[in-house]
Formats: sequence, C-alpha cells, structure tokens
Amino acid sequence: MSASLLTLGGLRARFGREPECLLDVADDIAARFATSGDACVRAPLEEAARDLLARCPEPSDLPLWGVPYVVGANVDVVGLPTSMGVPALDFQPDCDAVVVERLRAAGALLVGKVPVDPVGPEASAGAAASVAAGLAAFGIANDRGTASAAARFGVAAIEPTRGLVSTEGLFAIAPELDGIAIFAADVTGGTIVRCFIEKASGIDERLIPPARLGLFGDSASLPARDVANRLGLSTVTADDAPFAEFAALMDDDVWLAPRLDDIAVIFAELPELFPPHLRGRLARAFGGSVSAQMRAQRRLSNLCRRIEAAFAGFDLLFMPPEANLDGFVNACGLAAVILPDGGALVGRGGDDGRLAALAPAFAAPNHPTSTRPIDIPAPSPLAHR
Repeated sequence: MSASLLTLGGLRARFGREPECLLDVADDIAARFATSGDACVRAPLEEAARDLLARCPEPSDLPLWGVPYVVGANVDVVGLPTSMGVPALDFQPDCDAVVVERLRAAGALLVGKVPVDPVGPEASAGAAASVAAGLAAFGIANDRGTASAAARFGVAAIEPTRGLVSTEGLFAIAPELDGIAIFAADVTGGTIVRCFIEKASGIDERLIPPARLGLFGDSASLPARDVANRLGLSTVTADDAPFAEFAALMDDDVWLAPRLDDIAVIFAELPELFPPHLRGRLARAFGGSVSAQMRAQRRLSNLCRRIEAAFAGFDLLFMPPEANLDGFVNACGLAAVILPDGGALVGRGGDDGRLAALAPAFAAPNHPTSTRPIDIPAPSPLAHR
C-alpha cells in the first residue's frame, strides 16, 4: 500500500483539529494530480472546499465533512459528462446520481470522475487507482472487476448486497448484473461510506454471529483457517468450481451484446464513432446468434443456483487472493468485502454488517489497519501543518 493513502479516519481527525486544513488537502490533491498524469475529469475541488468552509465551518456537523472522493465516469454528476468509455456517446446529465446526492448531503467533496472501460476486465480500476495514488479517500464505481482492481492497487473494496445501494444515475454496462462498489484505503473507511449511501439508514441489524466459514481446499486457505479458529468459527470445505466457471462465463464476449444492447443500433449505423480497439469485438458480439446468448443466460442462471446451494453449507466464504471473485457477487445477490491483500469475505445478501465486522481479521498481518493516520509526503504543504 502506498504511503500517500488518504484514510477516512485520518482526514476526520485532522479536519476536527483544524478545519482550514481542508484547503491544504485540496492543494495537495491538485499537486498529486500534476505529477500523476491521471486521466481523471476533475471537478472544482478547491472551490467546493471554500464553499463548504463558508456554509458549514464545523466539521462535526456533517459525517463526511470535506472527505475527497472520485466516481466512475459512468456515474451521473451535474456539470461533468457521463461516459462509459465511448466519447461519441458522452452526455451531460440533468441530475446527480443518488449516491452523489447522498455523499454531497454528508459533506463529501468530489475530486472528479475516473475513466471506465465498457468491455475491459477492470471497469472499476480507475477508482481503485485514484485511492491508491492518494487522489481520494474513497471511490465509487460500478462493481465490474472490483476484486481484481482492489488486489492490483492494494486497496479495500465493498460490494454491497444488491439493492442496498441505489444504482439510479449509474450508466451500468449491464443493469441486470452490475452494481455499485466502494473502494477505500481500508475496510472501515469503505464501510462508513456504505452506511451513508445505502437506501436504509444505519448499519444492518442482522449481526448474528456466523458459525461456519467456507474455505477452498488448498494450502492458501491455511492462514484463514487459523483466523477462523481464533474467531471460534468451524471451517467447511467449499467447492470452487462454480465460482471459477462463473468467472470464465463472464469473460466470454457473448455478454457484450446484452451488456451494450442500447448502443447496437448506433454501432450498426456509425461504427466509426467507436474506438478502433472496440470495433472488432463489438462486431462479433452483435453478430452473434440469439441461441448463443440464450445458452449463456441459462448457464448463468444454473451457476447462480449452484452458488446459492453452496451457501447452504456455510455462513460466510473466505476466498484467497488468487481466487477469481469477479462477476458473481452482485449477479447472485450476495455481498462481499475485498481486502487490500486480495483476499475476500463473501456472505449472503443482507450480511453486509457482519462481513464488515469480521473481514479485517482476515487481512494479511503486514497490511496497515484503519487506525493508521493519513500519511503526508515531506514535500506536501500538509507536512508543515
């Protein structure tokens, strides 16, 4: 994990001591942008920081007061273009996405929008990269590629239960499969954000202690087995086959057609509007047979049933860093917390609260925890505050 990570706890502590420090944070983020070469479409962060100080000078009045964040380009924000990675199809939204409205009401400040790739394996990588680079304390993106992006950049990610967080205002690549993911430096920070953007108020009430932890039958699960013993959980061997099959299915280009169905007509009439690297894949996908898509849909439904059946044997599932988590969590109505070391704890829908409570115990011991304050590089203006 980078020493420049911004933690929610660290920022809150600094703002509580000295609210004016918010302006230095905005300056520091601008300086990091200047050296990062990031492709983020920036929002007027300094102006927003001054406005927040003027209208709400007491940080304790708002739960996310001054906390900087980014969203994926396909999340609606008034004044910034909504995009799914095809510039010719960008548009200006009339209103903010529901999650942006909730974050604004909580006092969080938007840093900007990060790129998304409509067909890439890590559609949410931009949000994870921004958190890892210290450009934001957290990021909101669609949940496609969440696990691989979190592991690649060494940050935590929260995949809430489907429906817990509104997707209204998310230009989803596949509305029936995609949800919202939250990236943060640690699980605690991501959980706090989830609690403020979810539809229901407060943390889940379903905090019944789990009794059985599912583990894949390989040596990589041994550390998790030790953690389970310390927590008083019994362990159950879980079959990783349906999860691996699901990941392979979601990587198949057969899903590009239903994922991008809204642009099929535009692509047929004006293919030159699309980036060259997309044209071949889209042409093959849109030219595919209906029967192939139906077979894929049947496989998807069957795998969801197999995964649901697997959870009858355990309460929570630990997936080691090398396991492929991507794709199945939201599609199967589950919830997950991805750790900065790449491991993940997965539960049934509605288990968000107990996942958040237990997941940090499964993090690798050499990874910092949420008690670590914000680190400020020596050249930063914040280092002299």
